[in-house]
Amino acid sequence: MSDLSKKDCSRCNRGKGEAFWCLKNRYVFDVDMAREFVHDGNHEMMELEPEDVVYSVDRCEVNEGHLPHVDPSIPGIVAHIFYPNDDGEIVHGHRVIDGHHRAARCLQLGIPFPIYVLSERESVKILIKAPEGARPGKQYDPDVQEAREARKRKKARRKKAKASKRRVKVA
Repeated sequence: MSDLSKKDCSRCNRGKGEAFWCLKNRYVFDVDMAREFVHDGNHEMMELEPEDVVYSVDRCEVNEGHLPHVDPSIPGIVAHIFYPNDDGEIVHGHRVIDGHHRAARCLQLGIPFPIYVLSERESVKILIKAPEGARPGKQYDPDVQEAREARKRKKARRKKAKASKRRVKVA
């Protein structure tokens, strides 16, 4: 694909503020915060089992036109997920929350899909929305709330600065 095609790709140009929704929007994960966690240098890169790559790609919407633009060497992110079943028992599993297009590209190329796995604590911290009982431990973490509020303030300042640059003063 040419640079122009990548430049015009809506997926490539989405910007910040990414979230991942799953299980009929019952869960919403803060992908930007997850990326901050895995870039701390304390996470070991692994390879997702091929059948798990297929499972993850089959359960998401993949924009085929975007696949040539992705870098399959960038690891995806896997989070722990906790789900209360009908008996109220908490079921524990894992879910790819970042990198579905990179995973699909790895399948196309026949290469392993690298991932980072968040800790259980990190996985709970990045939850924006979850069903009642799906968060083991504290329901509210003040550190996470403060980090989200700081990002919102920063975004508002950038938006305000951008808007003020558009204004033209007439003398």
